[in-house]
Parts: sequence; C-alpha cells; structure tokens
Amino acid sequence: MTQINGEVHTYEEEFPSHLGPPPVANYTGAKLLDATTPTYLLQLDAGAFRAVWELLEGEARHRFPTRTAISGVRAYLRGVEAFRKCYWAHNEAPEAPEPVRKLVRKTARSR
Repeated sequence: MTQINGEVHTYEEEFPSHLGPPPVANYTGAKLLDATTPTYLLQLDAGAFRAVWELLEGEARHRFPTRTAISGVRAYLRGVEAFRKCYWAHNEAPEAPEPVRKLVRKTARSR
C-alpha cells in the first residue's frame, strides 16, 4: 500500500484485475504466443518505452536458449526485435565495438 496525499492506494485500486491481460483457455497459450497478428498500436512515453524495453531484453536474454521449444520465448524475441527496430529507425546506431582479443598464455606442461 502506498500513501498519496494522506490516502491509501493499492495496486488493485489503480489497476483493476479485470482489465489486465485476457485469460488464456487451456492448451491455447502456445498458439496465442506464436500468433503474429493482430498488431496493436501502443503509445508509450520515452521513460515507459525504455523501462519496458529493458525488461523485455533481460527476459529474452535469460530465456534465449529455449527459443526453439517455448513459444513465449519466441514472442519475447519478436518484441525485442520490434523495440530495436522502432528505436534505431529514429536514432543513429552506435558503431559495433571491436572484437576483444583474448590473451592466451602458453604454459609449459609438467610431466
């Protein structure tokens, strides 16, 4: 609970649960997450855009190895692609960093 101007507020008061993401019927989650239409137009301010993008990138990076098996991960990756395409279409992309050469030390083998 949070107090704003002496009033107590909860998450549920600000964001009613019945207006959250729609329910998913049993065994249809993968089908919904693999669907690429419809596309919703969403307007975010710059701060919200950045926050959602960072969360999405982190979750997609974490779950990336399972992308061939889990439809939700493929949905995350499509989201990452959309955020990157949107942002870098309007801003100059930085140059890719030079690959870091790893130092290999040769040691004498003990027999």
